[in-house]
Amino acid sequence: MTTEGLTDHLLTDARDPRSGKLDARRVAGTFGLTMRELAQALERDPSGLSKHPTSDSLQEPLHELEEIGLHLREVFGDLGVGRMWLRAPNPVLGGRAPLSYLLERRPVAVQRLLLLAETGTPT
Repeated sequence: MTTEGLTDHLLTDARDPRSGKLDARRVAGTFGLTMRELAQALERDPSGLSKHPTSDSLQEPLHELEEIGLHLREVFGDLGVGRMWLRAPNPVLGGRAPLSYLLERRPVAVQRLLLLAETGTPT
């Protein structure tokens, strides 16, 4: 029996290896964000994220970010390249970085940009 593909739906680096839950610290690291940036993106208090990084109340908003991470990996073939794309000024966005939409709590805008990238539309 092969285990290939069994975790394709997970960003394993973003999850606590003991509980399997998304971990705010690990999500921040996976996306190359500071805890302050992650707190801003989630509209949460940074100290609360640090104290309770796997809280049940964080799982849904962190899952939204996990979905974006999975999409980045799918579109760019490598999450590292996806992180660069998130932070790089984008001419299609008037020089704004896609990350700015995450920090404004607009993850749907990032998903739309990724769909455009996936279809070959310049982003």
